[in-house]
Amino acid sequence: MATVTTPEREAGTETDQCIILDRVDWPDYEAMLRMRGERSSPRIVYLDGRLSLVSPSYRHESLKIHLEYFVAAALSGLGIEFEPAGSTTYRREQKKGGAEGDTSYYIAHRDVVLEKETIDLSVDPPPDLVVEVVVSHDAEDSIEVYRRFGVPEVWIFTRRELLVLILQPDGSYARGDVSIAIPGITAAEVHSWIIRRKGRDIIAWMDDIRRWSAEVVAPRSRGGAT
Repeated sequence: MATVTTPEREAGTETDQCIILDRVDWPDYEAMLRMRGERSSPRIVYLDGRLSLVSPSYRHESLKIHLEYFVAAALSGLGIEFEPAGSTTYRREQKKGGAEGDTSYYIAHRDVVLEKETIDLSVDPPPDLVVEVVVSHDAEDSIEVYRRFGVPEVWIFTRRELLVLILQPDGSYARGDVSIAIPGITAAEVHSWIIRRKGRDIIAWMDDIRRWSAEVVAPRSRGGAT
């Protein structure tokens, strides 16, 4: 029988709702995905028999959307083509894992998946960048799933900081100060842009990001003056 645990709620604030089931086999995980269907919630993470069901809060979704806007504006300012993959479910039975990032992107491998209707990680590359927002539950299981899949870069966004994880040659993740997926952009800068968005017009904010990316980040990433 599966055991159920739920993390403690943060007193006085809206938090993500999370339920964890242990000793869940792969067919049951796939059955859960089928029952949820095309709905966006709950998000489902599976690792070695542990299944997490997460219903995100408004705060979580707001941060996720602003990060999506940031990535799109920054890449646009740099003139880099990309293919957004959203919260696609990436899973492989052989790796005993499945996860759905808050958002994900094909950048270096954009042309490989551009015309595809489905992603099969047994033949297709993983996304070049996955972004996770952490409000009230950790992302350790998701990070391990991405490591097993060979995702080159993962962003973990919290209220305090953005953690950029870069896949190393030995298959482990190490913290980096500068993104590889979006050349020249630092973790601190991303976090600062998201925090500075509060109260600002979203269109003007995105225009500022595009201009900054083109005028500041692009010369920096080419080795020129900022």
